[in-house]
Amino acid sequence: MSLGVSKGMVADAASQLIAAWRTARRDWDDEKARWFEREFLEPISPKIRGTVGAMDKLASLAAQAERDCADHGGD
Repeated sequence: MSLGVSKGMVADAASQLIAAWRTARRDWDDEKARWFEREFLEPISPKIRGTVGAMDKLASLAAQAERDCADHGGD
């Protein structure tokens, strides 16, 4: 599986999580819901952004390595 596909899967899963949480919050609006959001969901956002950024960097490095190998023609 390519990094691009994996990155898309991470982004899609994050979007699905946000949508599901919004749906749940329509009916679940108490201190436990706020605690759950604060403890589990809020910390995920920066981690997802960091993961996607790292995947972008890794894809760039892999592409550069492929170009470098091709440039050397198997030397």
